[in-house]
Amino acid sequence: MKRNNASIKYKWDFTNIYKNIGEWKEDSKKLLELSKEIYKLQGKLGQENNLLKLISVEEGMDEIDAKLTRYLHLSDLDKTDESLQELSTIYSNISQEVDVMTSFVVPEILSLDENNVLTTLENNNLQRYVKGYKDLFESKKHHLKKEQEELISKIEQSRSNYIDIYETLTYADVSEEKILYQEKEYILNTSTFRDVMQNSDPIKDQQFRQDYVNKYFEKYAKNKHTYAKIYESILTKDKEDYILRNYSSAINMHLESDKVSESIYTKLLKAGKTHIATLKKYFNLVKQTHGLKEMFSTDKELKLTNVDATKYSVQEGINIVKEALSLLGDEYKNNLDVAFKDNMIDYYEDVNKVSGAYSSGDYKLDPIILMNWDNQFSSLNTLAHEIGHSVHTIFSTKAQPYPLNNYPIILAEVASIFNEHILFEFMINKTKDNNEKISLIQQRVFDIVSTFYRQIQFAKFEHTAHTMIANGEPLSASKLESIYKDIENEYGYDLFDNKERKTFFWSQISHFFYSPYYVYKYAIDIVASFKLYEDFKNNKKENIISFLKLGGSLDPLDALKQVGVDFEDDNVYLPLVNEVDRLLNLLHELL
Repeated sequence: MKRNNASIKYKWDFTNIYKNIGEWKEDSKKLLELSKEIYKLQGKLGQENNLLKLISVEEGMDEIDAKLTRYLHLSDLDKTDESLQELSTIYSNISQEVDVMTSFVVPEILSLDENNVLTTLENNNLQRYVKGYKDLFESKKHHLKKEQEELISKIEQSRSNYIDIYETLTYADVSEEKILYQEKEYILNTSTFRDVMQNSDPIKDQQFRQDYVNKYFEKYAKNKHTYAKIYESILTKDKEDYILRNYSSAINMHLESDKVSESIYTKLLKAGKTHIATLKKYFNLVKQTHGLKEMFSTDKELKLTNVDATKYSVQEGINIVKEALSLLGDEYKNNLDVAFKDNMIDYYEDVNKVSGAYSSGDYKLDPIILMNWDNQFSSLNTLAHEIGHSVHTIFSTKAQPYPLNNYPIILAEVASIFNEHILFEFMINKTKDNNEKISLIQQRVFDIVSTFYRQIQFAKFEHTAHTMIANGEPLSASKLESIYKDIENEYGYDLFDNKERKTFFWSQISHFFYSPYYVYKYAIDIVASFKLYEDFKNNKKENIISFLKLGGSLDPLDALKQVGVDFEDDNVYLPLVNEVDRLLNLLHELL
């Protein structure tokens, strides 16, 4: 179903925030006015009453900013909507002005006595701010003088417009493309991509799968030099930033705020290679089952059984997810009902709608979810995943005072992937048909492979690219393609026979452009989620709920350690690896 034909309750409605664009613009002006109130405090933050006023005004700004950015999510429904593009530009301009107005705050606070600041917070019942201010003082060496911070704020917008260029190139002015095969037209979108990769004839359609992938990524191939230049520019900006702010490297800059050491990152990359035999075991199972003489990378998603895939409507999906997650108890169910309220989830895909899915939680607002529902099990799984984010946000907001309710991004995927584990067990226990079990298990294995092994590949790719920029080496389109292919081969793709395959896929990974050194967090989180799920099955059910309530009250790895997940221990990876091995053995038995 296309979005314009869907029921209103399955679409976002933000009229409870702003009834029209005029109201949004009025609030944007208020945000700027509040920043001017902060500007008046310049040179006076050493006085207790002014520090307290700063905190109060900042909270008011956060509340308005949350509403403004929530409304801007509407642009993700149609990237060609010029009125929303205008609001995005207005917001960017105001944000830059706000940054300039408030750029003195951090340098001035860092010039104060740390003990005096912390004492002021504690004496005024603001203990909830102590952790954030301690972290700020710890990062003092990375902050510049007031005049320098102000200068950077003034030019930050132009230094960051590569993201807008990437977004426009990828999503705007995109028409619906088709490919013809055996007198049948296939639309090039995520739904048909999955259908072709999974359900086409294993042998007869082997070449067609390659043709489809090449056509699907044609827009990236056509613009490969532009994507490479955009990426090089983003990484160059990162290099400038880490040098300006006295970090030793880009990875040091991006990991330090989460208190994650480079050794943990390196251990993660090593763990992926250490357990690569498990991944190859899966690839070989697909090859043997279909009797392929040669196996291409475009064959790896082929279904192991020809059972007709069960279709799920949106409402059926909602009901299944609710029933599966009821296992987590009444408190979880109550928060789940909040996350599933009408108009909080935009379910259906559209031509100019942003692809994929996400959950977004904002200050004093219930979390929202964007989906692209295609009636497949993958959509059901994605819904369970994204609702995990939303419920995590609700739990942490109820359990922790602002700003400690804001859990760090590095922990954001644990709860959502944990939900995938719950959903899988629910579905596998529900079905009695062997072919359906095979289908579910294969999807499960592929999802784990995509989240663990694949994200580790991505992590190594961007670390390699960052290192090249740090060493003064240019990043051409051909070089990036070569790096990507070499890393794929290092992590299992050497098993495939299409050695000359084109690899423009890297430019589709939006995290490379939006959030450098983000993808490794997916791998960290799936490992953590499996450890928590193993504990859950071993009657340590309190661990997952305790985790959801921690929010940002502890440093990320300390939070995980508190609920039994220790990344200094190499055995932390075993619950995941053992589960994949178990599932592959089960597939062998069922086939």
